[in-house]
Amino acid sequence: MRNLRAPRLLLVVALGASCLAHAAAPVLLRTANHESPVRGGPGELLLIQGSGLQRGDRVVYQAADVPTATTHPASVPLTSSAAMGLATVVKLADPPYALTVRLPEVLTAGRPYRLWVVDPQGQWSAAVSINDPRPLWISPAAVYASLDPDGAGRVIRIVGRNLRYPAQPHDSVLVRLRGPDTYELTVPPRATDAALADFVRDAALPRRLIPGRYSVSLSTDGRHWLEVPDQTLTVSPDPVALPKYALSDPRFGACRPDDGADDSACLARALEQARAAGGAVITLAPGTWDVNSGQLRDGFILAPNVGLEGSDQRTTIVRRHGAKQAPMPGALLTLTGRNKLTGITFIDDEHYVSASDSRTIVQLGLPPVAAGSADAETAGVDDVRISHDTFSHVGRALLSGGRPLHRLIVTHDSFGAFETALMLTGGGSDPAHPYDLEDSIFRDNHFVPGSYLDIAARQGTVASQIGASHRVDFSDNTADGSASSGLQRADDPGGWRAAFFWSLANNNEELLIAANRIDCSGDKAGDGEAVALDNSGGSFAFDGVQEVDDAGPDWVSVRAPLLRARDGRSLPAAYFVGQWVTLVDGAGLGQTRRIRDYSEDSIQGTVRLRVAPQWDVVPQRGHSRVSVMRQYWQVYIIANRINHASPPCRKSNLNGPHGGAISLWTSIADSVVSGNEQTQTDGIGFLQAHSAHTAAIVTALEIRHNIIDGEYDWSSDCSWSGIRGYFVATATPQSPPPWLGFGIVISNNEITHADGQRGGAIQLASAGPSGPPPGTWPLSENILIYGNTIRDIDGPAPRPLCAQHQSFRSGIRIEGHRNVRDTVLEGNICEAVTVPLQDAGTATTRVCPAAHSASCECAQP
Repeated sequence: MRNLRAPRLLLVVALGASCLAHAAAPVLLRTANHESPVRGGPGELLLIQGSGLQRGDRVVYQAADVPTATTHPASVPLTSSAAMGLATVVKLADPPYALTVRLPEVLTAGRPYRLWVVDPQGQWSAAVSINDPRPLWISPAAVYASLDPDGAGRVIRIVGRNLRYPAQPHDSVLVRLRGPDTYELTVPPRATDAALADFVRDAALPRRLIPGRYSVSLSTDGRHWLEVPDQTLTVSPDPVALPKYALSDPRFGACRPDDGADDSACLARALEQARAAGGAVITLAPGTWDVNSGQLRDGFILAPNVGLEGSDQRTTIVRRHGAKQAPMPGALLTLTGRNKLTGITFIDDEHYVSASDSRTIVQLGLPPVAAGSADAETAGVDDVRISHDTFSHVGRALLSGGRPLHRLIVTHDSFGAFETALMLTGGGSDPAHPYDLEDSIFRDNHFVPGSYLDIAARQGTVASQIGASHRVDFSDNTADGSASSGLQRADDPGGWRAAFFWSLANNNEELLIAANRIDCSGDKAGDGEAVALDNSGGSFAFDGVQEVDDAGPDWVSVRAPLLRARDGRSLPAAYFVGQWVTLVDGAGLGQTRRIRDYSEDSIQGTVRLRVAPQWDVVPQRGHSRVSVMRQYWQVYIIANRINHASPPCRKSNLNGPHGGAISLWTSIADSVVSGNEQTQTDGIGFLQAHSAHTAAIVTALEIRHNIIDGEYDWSSDCSWSGIRGYFVATATPQSPPPWLGFGIVISNNEITHADGQRGGAIQLASAGPSGPPPGTWPLSENILIYGNTIRDIDGPAPRPLCAQHQSFRSGIRIEGHRNVRDTVLEGNICEAVTVPLQDAGTATTRVCPAAHSASCECAQP
């Protein structure tokens, strides 16, 4: 614990606080899905966080499937077995808010266990669990009784943690739907990609379901059921078939394809007739239909229950003329809800030269300012399906109009946009109309790059930009940067500026980014991210982090004014509901909780925030500090395949040698980067940062089982790869910066011929200031680095083109002046590595159970 006004009293304050806490049993972070332990295998390290921890603590484990496992054992066991025993305490952090333990080799891999901390006085903590299945959300959130309107198959997907259990490959798990009827579904082992099995389980739905709402539960043994929290499956009756109006019907003007005539008037009449009828499907015969939306900002409006259907996306073409005549965004179509587009290719006849002149094909929702009533002002755009369409040589394909989007389904589409295919960032939404993207699916889509390039701005074509997520499945998509079919001219620069990019128009929660294929994401310009979670659009409730004035089981108060405006616009009441409070100092460090509601006391000058779920460790007045902001929570970046090798890529980034990165440049909690394969890329990076107005706080992030093979340009010090955790903090007038990272795990990754900014296949690196000279602010705490294999990090230092001062190659590098503390290293293998370890951290622990000549941390002089 850091004294906020006298940093030199750190040790005194920490010891004083810990001594007071020792009067009671240890209290652990134990709430599932909120910074508590999740998984652990034989011989692995595990971080247990909480308060009241002290030297002499013991950690007892017991298999959760034994009959007596509901309470702690009667006594501390003397021996260890697969069923019960002691984990070895490796490290007590300073301040003493975390224990690192090493699980014994006798544990059964994948078996659920409970663990307790027993203090020297014989007091037992409440249990924490590991390896227990944790279903968290489902996709889709709604289905029809029997129809499969998108041709994607009638499947329910459960997303969560530890879903691989039971461990035997021939075993299955069960899914139960309970509502108007009860259905039990068998989930066969997922053989297509083992890296997904811990996080995703798919079950085929029955051919017919009784309509209604269903709770969803998962079982690994057919006896004990775990319910998916906070979500139900809605089964709707099969819809009544809508009438179909042929666009060539004489009553709309007798338009025909392939005649070169303007078909706009016919389309307008057909859409109006469909609206008046309460819904209809406008069908387009094979051939090319020519349309012009004139100078209409929002183009042709599809009322609810109105759809467009072509015969086939290869043969039915809608060609737009005069797109640039319309004011931005210049949509061809605006969908207002319960719409479907299918079987059509959309093409612009314009050549675009900049992002500002790019026009949109499909706008999702009229902007709120265009609505005609108070109810319409806040209405979302629901149940839109865009499937089996092609968007070729268009400015932008899909654009959010600023309204919340619910149950948007985008599947089996092909995108070739000049600037951005999916621009779903909220459109600069007014704070009074929060943007959201909920219960949506983007699956089996194919993206090719367009021609947009702005070297000075470090920008170029991006496949997707998404500004919010809540239960979003973004899986099995391809971003093929080697393709040239989307270019306006054959000699235009190919590749991407970035592939799949997320930002913070709102929180991103329960987001699955899985099994996507990404090629050549840095061939144009910029940083070349393959997958990026960015802090742009982030919103903060206070000016900097704040000291806790008071707290209770489910609330915390601070003595500071709320920010009243953002980007020059006033913030409405309840604007910060749904944002996150993160405990960044004091006992219970690392806890993050969602704001349920809040109130202000103008007389006392305090703001009281009520949170959910309750705190495991209640913040302490005068010792704890909090940050309040939007963040990423429960994001899984899993089993993506990312390639930047040449060929097929050109390695033509005009801003420097960058491409193929997985970048987490933001506040993030309880998230995982696992099972990804990257070839000749910038690897994986995350940022821990703080300034007076912004922060990037990282807690309970796991980076596991990834393969990073090579980097963009091994010979240049401008090219950085491997796994890089950056830290930076600038001075603030109120107090020193908070802890920026805690509970981070980097384990079981394979890194070959790829190192970081100043060396280090795994690098904890300074990205700038870290305190006034000599820059000794403690910023990153309790990182576990274990079980990684690092190969071929040797040979001459890179060419000094970017003045990074890298003089040799290294396996693990920890930088800073006491900025990185209590790191634990164990079981890391360095093969053909010039310098296995460079350690400038404070109180780093190297676990060396046995001599190993190839150890990164233990084979030192």
